[in-house]
Amino acid sequence: MMANSNDGARIVKPWTVIVANLPVRIENNIRVDNCSINLERRWKRQGYLINTFQPLYDYRGHSGFALLQFARDFDGLKSAFQFDISFIQKRRGKAEWDEASEHTNDLFAWMASEEDYNKNDIVGYNLTNSKDLTSAPNIQMQEARHYRMVLYNLRESLHSIAQHIQSPTLVSRVQLLLQMLDKNEESIEKFASTNLELVDMVDDGLAIQSRLQGLKIYVDELRTI
Repeated sequence: MMANSNDGARIVKPWTVIVANLPVRIENNIRVDNCSINLERRWKRQGYLINTFQPLYDYRGHSGFALLQFARDFDGLKSAFQFDISFIQKRRGKAEWDEASEHTNDLFAWMASEEDYNKNDIVGYNLTNSKDLTSAPNIQMQEARHYRMVLYNLRESLHSIAQHIQSPTLVSRVQLLLQMLDKNEESIEKFASTNLELVDMVDDGLAIQSRLQGLKIYVDELRTI
């Protein structure tokens, strides 16, 4: 399963899911999209963070394939994994599509990978035309760099606030927040140096992100005092 790999295998960015075997109808000898709008609305109502739904067309019309592009952040990546896993659990993932009968009406879906990106077909063409490949370690490195910058800015803000406050209570709050930043710095360094499965990496990254957002709220509150 794509979501359980962190060995340097590359995935498509922005995070993309391939949907196969979409229903089509024939109009004037051209294959026409039959339900994409309804599917997109349904999946968004289910909570999936889908930014775009791109049906793929060839000379015969609708190919029966579409690309779902998810939000570009870790929340979007987690949502794409959840979408991928939901189809795996229904036995309608990539492996099942590769073995599917031409007569099945089931939808299939899976996270777009390097294998899909490099295929000489309509899916591969559209992936290479608008997207890139990235590896799990590279994602982890970029996220850790972002978290370090957020932490640096929070620490600088606290030092600036500390120069303008006199209340012992507020001084104690600043010191406590600085200690919390130190603990989060340890978490970030652990996150950056640990070889994590993709799903675990996303969960750990989102946990760090949530804590940093909470700390930013506390720092902003101090600014208003």
